[in-house]
Amino acid sequence: QASAATGRCAFERPPPGRRGSAVAMGAVFCPMHDHPTEVGELRTNVSDAKTAGTSAQPVQPVQVAAQPPPPASWDPIDAQGCDPELLVLSAIQTFAPSGLRRYLQRKAQVTGFQCFDYTPHPSGGFRINVPSHALTIDTELSDERKAKIAEASLDESTVVLVKVISGAALATVEAGDGDRTRLRMVKKIEVEED
Repeated sequence: QASAATGRCAFERPPPGRRGSAVAMGAVFCPMHDHPTEVGELRTNVSDAKTAGTSAQPVQPVQVAAQPPPPASWDPIDAQGCDPELLVLSAIQTFAPSGLRRYLQRKAQVTGFQCFDYTPHPSGGFRINVPSHALTIDTELSDERKAKIAEASLDESTVVLVKVISGAALATVEAGDGDRTRLRMVKKIEVEED
């Protein structure tokens, strides 16, 4: 802050004749050291005279990649044919959205292994466990859950059981415009945990 009366920065050293006041830390870095300012005005330490003779390069706008258009339709697909990493991401987005950033940061930090455990079932399905988020995705469903799926008129191959701390639910796996790289999960039926 500059003083209107003295024209000096509040963090600037006092003149040599004034003793007894401590020098504030950072006094050498005050941006208004060379130029006094009026109240409410902020100046940098580069004068207009210094920059008047130079030709400044125009600032180039940053090119941002265009976002792909949203899918026209979301179609249920077979969960067993999907990439496990994409299933984990879509489950976190749906059931624990606040943990997505943490998962992506963790994934970026590790090399040589995955942030989840993939266990295949003898029946051809799988179980994915994400310990850091207390999340489990399972394709093996009990007879009681299969009855609920049939009652809701859902295709069993598109449904997975997702368990999180807050509970468990049956969810369908859907692909945007049939593209298996654009997945989402839709929570369909709340179920009791085993």
